[in-house]
Amino acid sequence: MHRLPREVYILGSVSFLSDVASEMVYPLLPLFLTGVLGASAVAVGLIEGIAEATASLFKVVGGRLSDRAAARRPFLLLGYGLPALLRPVLALAQTPAHVLGFRFLDRMGKGLRTAPRDALIAEAAPKEAYGRAYGLHRAMDTLGATLGPFLAFALLPLLDFRGVFWASAIPAALATLLIVFFLREKPRPRLPLPPLRFSSLSPAYRRFLLVAAIATLGLASNAFLLLRLSDLGLNVAQTTLAYTAYNLLYALLAFPLGSLADRLGLRRMVMGGFAFHALAYLGFGLSSQPWHGVAWLLCYALYSAAFEGSSRAYLASITPPQEKASAIGLYHTVTGLLLLPAGLLFGLLWELLGPSWAFFTGSSLALLALGLFWLDPTQRRSYT
Repeated sequence: MHRLPREVYILGSVSFLSDVASEMVYPLLPLFLTGVLGASAVAVGLIEGIAEATASLFKVVGGRLSDRAAARRPFLLLGYGLPALLRPVLALAQTPAHVLGFRFLDRMGKGLRTAPRDALIAEAAPKEAYGRAYGLHRAMDTLGATLGPFLAFALLPLLDFRGVFWASAIPAALATLLIVFFLREKPRPRLPLPPLRFSSLSPAYRRFLLVAAIATLGLASNAFLLLRLSDLGLNVAQTTLAYTAYNLLYALLAFPLGSLADRLGLRRMVMGGFAFHALAYLGFGLSSQPWHGVAWLLCYALYSAAFEGSSRAYLASITPPQEKASAIGLYHTVTGLLLLPAGLLFGLLWELLGPSWAFFTGSSLALLALGLFWLDPTQRRSYT
């Protein structure tokens, strides 16, 4: 088994540092908005809704621009550098509008960098190592997301909110500096780029986008998973500890499962991800004891580790080189935007029929996606 290219390790380190910076801020923002700036709960929801919609919409924009320019690195510099430069806006914020401005531009940066980054991983790594490459990236990304909140709550008593926001600029700046000084990409010729039309995409890609959309409609926000743990009797500290264990298990499993995907096949690992999604949600619906919920949350970490990396690797394997970032960006935009109706559907079922039926519905949609993907009649052409 050959060592992965240095670009994969660099991008993994960039994502690790960037997620440390982001997660130092994210869990404190609702408290800062309401407790310091006097914002209402409605304002908090509006700010976060605009932020996440912005990230989703700009993913296809970033991918398309990257393919048109036949370059990835400039979009990574912009996508990671913009949030780092904007940290003073947040640290000096005096009104909720200032926070909205930061979140909008921060998420715009995330949107612009996601598809070019995933495309660069595919271009740097050999095709037979796609699973390991994306698995390593997801592992380092999740480790950063686990460390960030710990640093935030450790520093909060010493520095208060604004001090933590200033401190978060350090890992954000380090992530950008890694790109400036260590990341290189091979020059690629600019090729004619046809208009991005759904009908012009490969049958395998369209099929995968369909099944991923169906599964996403049954996907609950992690907030609902934590709410289910609370509903089963865990207190705040226990729920936080369980969620930390979920993130750590996800991070630990992402690379080994990526390696396994390279040996078994990316398609099989994607199907395994759908199966774990369905199984975990069924378990959440049937749970009646706190330990049941914790056990199924850890099973859900298997879904995250199996699906997140292998789905990106599979996507990279079925898209042509000249449209790779565009296709990846379209996938992230579609699934990202579907999270809003998915959350509304899940919340509505929770309120009207109870949490069990909400999870049963999510499990059913994951099984439907698995069945459609398994029965795919299209020719699954791969591109290198």
